[in-house]
Amino acid sequence: MIKDLKIIQAVSSISQRAERQRDINKIVDSYVEVGILPQLINNNNQILYGRRGTGKTHILRILEDFLNKQPNKTTCYIDCRFLGSSPQFTDSSMSIDYRCSSLFTDILNEIFDSILNHIAYHPNKNSDLALESLNSLSIASVGEIQKSKKVINREKGVGEDESGTIAKISPSTISFDLSDRSKVSKEKEKTTEFQTEEFEKIIFPDLHHYLQRVLKEAETDLVLIIDEWSAIPLDIQPYLAEFFKKSFIPVPEVVVKIGALEYRSNFTIPREKHNYIGFELGSDISTNLDIDEYFVYDRNPAEITKTFAEILFKHIKSELPNNYLSENFSVNTVNQLIQTLFTGAPAFDELVRASEGVIRDFINIFTLAFFDAQRKNSINIDKKIVIESSRQWFENDKAKNLDDHLHEKIRLIIHEVIGKKKARSFLVSRELEQNPIIQKLFDARVIHIVKKGYSDKDNPGVRYNIYSLDYGTYVDLINTSKQPQLQFEIFEGENEEEFIVPFDDKRSIRRIILTKEILD
Repeated sequence: MIKDLKIIQAVSSISQRAERQRDINKIVDSYVEVGILPQLINNNNQILYGRRGTGKTHILRILEDFLNKQPNKTTCYIDCRFLGSSPQFTDSSMSIDYRCSSLFTDILNEIFDSILNHIAYHPNKNSDLALESLNSLSIASVGEIQKSKKVINREKGVGEDESGTIAKISPSTISFDLSDRSKVSKEKEKTTEFQTEEFEKIIFPDLHHYLQRVLKEAETDLVLIIDEWSAIPLDIQPYLAEFFKKSFIPVPEVVVKIGALEYRSNFTIPREKHNYIGFELGSDISTNLDIDEYFVYDRNPAEITKTFAEILFKHIKSELPNNYLSENFSVNTVNQLIQTLFTGAPAFDELVRASEGVIRDFINIFTLAFFDAQRKNSINIDKKIVIESSRQWFENDKAKNLDDHLHEKIRLIIHEVIGKKKARSFLVSRELEQNPIIQKLFDARVIHIVKKGYSDKDNPGVRYNIYSLDYGTYVDLINTSKQPQLQFEIFEGENEEEFIVPFDDKRSIRRIILTKEILD
């Protein structure tokens, strides 16, 4: 199978990012449901968290496709990476007001286009009224269109210099001062230069009123899907969230779904007396969906392995002609594909373990392993090839994104966890959850969350998050005496002080608590 040209082309064609896939049918065909989508198909305003590569965009595109098939839904999908212009991101001299209102106007323009398309393709008896209301909405939402400008004020004046013969006469003396008399005019110019900044004026009451009216007349609800929220500059995010809260959250016909990286998002600025700028998380918008929680390998290795096998099967199948696998290789099921591509279950299990529950890492490591096996004239992929491909992916993708300071910190953590305890998991108190080192390493997919909010019986009242080191940090130690414990041990009562038991099936990990001193 590895030598087949169609299979080679199919593996090469697998999109590593969902937004790169232009064919919505392939996006749908390659999707594997793990329980997230049903929680998004509702009228609740929600934030979908997940690190890069976990499948946020794929799920949101599937949601968009599902809603587009509903006649009473208008879907507006916005990728925040394409909003705005370069000055709004790079010119720090521009005010927050100007930068935020400009971005919000871009969002409103996308909404106008989506509603207009719905009116055009789903006409009803009130379509003319809907178009009038849409026009009123566009006028109301941008009360004044003004731009930054430079004003130069010039003032001219005239001065005179005089000289000549002057005679002074007094009762006692007469005197003369003889000189040439002339009159010289001098023109003086005074220039004053100053900067003024004027920007779009959003009239929220009018926007709210006309938005409700146009949706009623068009007989539709609006679902606003905002992807890549974290691409918006961090200082603008809470103010843009405030615009959303004033414009869309109070409108029952509008539903907001946002895809974001938790540690790169800032939805709220607390103010005095429990007031907020932006979203009040949990009240204005729900934050209970986190994709990372669904793909934790250490919680349920068998289930994650099964899910990833189906993901691989569907991705390859979606890039091939119909029935190509069954007609040419007698492959009709997921298990048959795994048995044909790999030397056995252990090789594929190692691939899933190496991906640490991140789908993009899984696809990339598999692609590297596939073409490595092809270069070596192997008929399938073995465990050794998977390990080497994992090392290559870690060095080329993850390690290069760490600066010198983060490299030093991850070295210290590896020394504490692997070097001293021969383990791969550790605890961090919840008060250190926002520590920049933890956030950056987690965002870079060098450490992974295993469980949140664990309560250790030896430290009552203290909550911990359990993290594990990425496969790439110890891949060189595999099959050596220094290899860390890869599976959770079964708790048998020995050395009880060294172990915690976070899961119902009594799997345990060594008690290794990273302190603030290590992180700082």
